[in-house]
Amino acid sequence: MLNKRVYKPIYRTHKDSIDQDFYVPCFSESVKLDRAAGYFSLHSLTLSIDGIIRFIRNGGRINLICSPELSQADVELIDACVSLDKEHITKSLLESITGVKLTDEELSQLDVICNMLEEDVLKVRIAYQPLGIFHEKFGIFIDKEGNKVYFIGSLNETKRAFVFNHESISVYYSWQSEYTSNIIDGEQRYFDSLWNNQEESVEVIDFPEAVEKELFNCYKRSDTLKAAIDNYISNHITKEKKTLYSYQEEAVRQFCENGYQHFYEMATGTGKTFTSIKTIQTLEKKCEETLFVVICVPQIDLQVQWANALQEEGYDKVYLFGGVGKSFDQTIAEATIDFHSEEKNVICVSVYETFFSKVYAEIQRIPSLFLIVDEAHNLTKDNLSTLIKLNPKYKLGLSATIQRFNEGESEAIAKFFTSSDTFYYGIEDAIENDFLSKYEYHPIFVRLNENENNKFLMKSKQLAQELNKEEYDKELVDKLRRERSLILKQASNKLVKLRELVTEEGYDFVNSVVYCGQGKDSEGESIIDSVTKALYENGLIVSQFTSHTLDRKRVLYEFEHGFFDTLAAIKCFDEGVDVPKLDKIYIMASDSALRQTVQRRGRVLRKCKESGKTIAHIYDMVVLPALELGTYGCEGLLRIELSRAREYNRLALNKEENESIFIEIENNYHITIDNVTDYESEPD
Repeated sequence: MLNKRVYKPIYRTHKDSIDQDFYVPCFSESVKLDRAAGYFSLHSLTLSIDGIIRFIRNGGRINLICSPELSQADVELIDACVSLDKEHITKSLLESITGVKLTDEELSQLDVICNMLEEDVLKVRIAYQPLGIFHEKFGIFIDKEGNKVYFIGSLNETKRAFVFNHESISVYYSWQSEYTSNIIDGEQRYFDSLWNNQEESVEVIDFPEAVEKELFNCYKRSDTLKAAIDNYISNHITKEKKTLYSYQEEAVRQFCENGYQHFYEMATGTGKTFTSIKTIQTLEKKCEETLFVVICVPQIDLQVQWANALQEEGYDKVYLFGGVGKSFDQTIAEATIDFHSEEKNVICVSVYETFFSKVYAEIQRIPSLFLIVDEAHNLTKDNLSTLIKLNPKYKLGLSATIQRFNEGESEAIAKFFTSSDTFYYGIEDAIENDFLSKYEYHPIFVRLNENENNKFLMKSKQLAQELNKEEYDKELVDKLRRERSLILKQASNKLVKLRELVTEEGYDFVNSVVYCGQGKDSEGESIIDSVTKALYENGLIVSQFTSHTLDRKRVLYEFEHGFFDTLAAIKCFDEGVDVPKLDKIYIMASDSALRQTVQRRGRVLRKCKESGKTIAHIYDMVVLPALELGTYGCEGLLRIELSRAREYNRLALNKEENESIFIEIENNYHITIDNVTDYESEPD
């Protein structure tokens, strides 16, 4: 809603970006814009296109009254007291359309605008004074609850006014005061009078049919508004070319010095994928043999992201095994033919399942195999045994942190890829060297109810009994840990707390991700649906991001460009997702593994030049024991929750403030929680 935004009293070009700082946010929250402007060109609307697309999805409509940009001959006629007529106006509008050189991006934007005209999402009427110039410059944004934002000033609706001129607008809003609300209502009545051609000395006519026809001939490419929006978005999911940072160059250098084998342990957000692609390119230059490169990833999302990243760096042909695309037999045949017959480097990206079930058998005899395993901490013992038998000549492991529940397993994975220490560039290094933004950590304490607490204690007792056996059942231990962890993730009071936070001042859910637990709530509805509903009912536009979400790449693009406020996500958002504008995360469900705290911080700490993000916020629901049970049996629960909280807090700007709260909780329960490195991890 408009009343959830903060507005400056005055916006000035060359000091503010009026289109991005004012127009886009207002469009995003509104369902109507009434605008009167002295001069107008359709090109001005393209500057606010991202806000306008969301405005359209809100069911928004624009009513625009404007003057055409008159020719010098028209001005001379007015000065000579010769009345203008509709013919002069139509001629002037037609001249403003033709002869303008536009980029492909501007053309795709104007396609959207033209389809808005055709579908009456945008209605334009032309105002002119036979012996003067209509020069009004004000507008009123209106949201679905009737809140209004009124602006007035020197700004015309032309691209030149937004980009080059020195212009300003003053901003007022209906909830500011009763006096302001009455003024805005008066201006609304005046606009309606203009729109209906009821004002003396001003002639308001419909947009000339000849002009509309010429516009469509020049700029309309799509059959429908929806198609125009889809085409615009599809054509603009792109990224700029990048160069290596100094720490990334160091990683590549170590890879070469280690005999073209290494492990990059790099915090989320520090560019593992890009560094790895540059590693491939470096090996291609140094290696005299043809390379067969296979990149293994745990899920299809990552496969698609790797393929896109490779193509951005000049690899036009990337073979995909598993996931989408051609059949495996056809793809592996094409890849091996290219490798053996064409004698050129081959790049493949395979999901784990397909690699270990099919690809492995086909590449065992390739002598110049370069194997890259992304998210290598996911490798099982059987996976690792298979890789040891494969014994690729060149190899590279990647992970934000290699830590697993079993330390020996972590060491075995690292040892397969490198005989030296891993290349480590942690989240501490990235924040200290300003590659990731600083952050504040906000623990939000919620309690288990008595029933949930008793279930947690029962699982803890069963777990302790099994672990005390000389030879315990590892599968049973993992199962009990997962079941115990699920009790914390699905704690019913988390949804209660979320509903409170959405309505409280100081909690902003715009440009945020809410991490939800899997499963159902106490009412039998899926938790993510309940979270989505709680956010939506409080005026937020929400989309979901789960393993079942179709076209997740598009969802991320639309989120980053402000088409909706909040993403409700399950665990799949942790790996391989890049949304630099994200500046807040709300954690309702988490694993206690250190790796996840690194991944989630990396998501929200990415730098973003466009938004100017300097600080991020992490809101974490930390579970405490039920009040009814006092301090009985609480150590295991608090060890899991406070250890995770302390890890998030370790690098936070408000660390000392939070630490005093943690110490108070420990004192209340008469326990001391060990440092995060000693805590009991739950399995993934």
